[in-house]
Amino acid sequence: MIPVMSLTVFGLAVFLLLLGTPVFVSIGLASVMTIIIHNPVPLISIPQLMFSGTESYVLVAIPLFVLSGVLMESTGVAKKLIDFAKAGVGWARGGLGASNVVASFIFGGMSGSSVADTVALGTILIPEMEADGYDKGYSAAITALSSTLAVIVPPSILMVIIGAVSELSVSWLLIGGLGPGVLLTSAMMIQNYFICRKHKYGSVKKFSFRALWNSFRVGIWALGAPVIIMLGIMTGFVTPTESGGLAVVYTIFISVFFYKSLKKGVIYKSLISAARLTAAVVAIIGSSSIFTFILTFEGLPQIVAGFLLGITNNQLAIFLMINVFLLVMGMFLDAGVAIIVMAPILFPVAAAVGIHPIHFAVVFVLNLAIGMVTPPFGVCLFSTCNVAKMEMGQLIKSALPLYVSMLAVLLLTTLVPGIVLWIPTLTLG
Repeated sequence: MIPVMSLTVFGLAVFLLLLGTPVFVSIGLASVMTIIIHNPVPLISIPQLMFSGTESYVLVAIPLFVLSGVLMESTGVAKKLIDFAKAGVGWARGGLGASNVVASFIFGGMSGSSVADTVALGTILIPEMEADGYDKGYSAAITALSSTLAVIVPPSILMVIIGAVSELSVSWLLIGGLGPGVLLTSAMMIQNYFICRKHKYGSVKKFSFRALWNSFRVGIWALGAPVIIMLGIMTGFVTPTESGGLAVVYTIFISVFFYKSLKKGVIYKSLISAARLTAAVVAIIGSSSIFTFILTFEGLPQIVAGFLLGITNNQLAIFLMINVFLLVMGMFLDAGVAIIVMAPILFPVAAAVGIHPIHFAVVFVLNLAIGMVTPPFGVCLFSTCNVAKMEMGQLIKSALPLYVSMLAVLLLTTLVPGIVLWIPTLTLG
């Protein structure tokens, strides 16, 4: 059977995207036009479908995590984290590059947004790296690629979305990202060391325990935010949504009583900024819900599963084919859209060959994280180029070696489920 409706909605969406139409408008308009043309359900069902796609309780965590990250940046708390990372690893060869990676891991543990990471950290670290003798392209590249850690480690917004779409435990997904996140952080730091040693990037300084202690003493309250989020979820003491609320309250508390950096109007401006970012995510989720309904109504997931299983029923072969497919999709689609559209199609295939759903979901997000820094439409590439005021071609050329780390971690995580499942099984099991 030819999936006529699915082909129609895909074709219309691609056409609208090529015209430069915003993503959520392209998907929503293509879906509405397809329903009008083929009439699978009454038009009155469209607002119901959009509402049902956005009413999940776990999605409330998204604005809370976003607001926490915005407050961290606007109150200067993020700067304390950067200073701590620099004192810890910034003294060695390639120290500022390593600091960039570590800061992305820590800051990602508060914001869950890679774009927020590139702006908050890139604004500070890229000029510092240039002043310390780093190539501008490499400074931007390590900033962009390490920013993907924010959507891998908790409180990843993409993990929240895929949990809502696939009806999996968001707590398991968030904690499941820790293993790959630590692995990717380590791989990037090691590769950064050899790249910097080869090109003689950055100065080498004597390690200072006093500087480390002083930065820790000042930054300990800032470090409390990611600790609260991770430990709260790992112990099961709070839900992901509740941990987001705690992070917001905690950030405001330390800004007022310890750092005294909460200036007049900051909360209002942060709320507006977080609302805009959240509205963009929710608009995509709502419009994609109609898109997903059309695909599932026509049975496209079963068609795709039958096609792939007709080629092979080998679990690893299927998993690798899905990885390649997602890497390509990630180059062209917004990560949130890719999850909402592709998850209902690909999860049945993974289930059919016995892939653990949590393992599959985390690898799914890893693929899309790579897509966020892959041309031609990698959103983190655009934001980093904007911060660094440089051409994308120069950034991509410098980033090529770092893609090796990301692909190696993706392959290893695909082959070894324990990298994802060990920590959640131990803590939530």
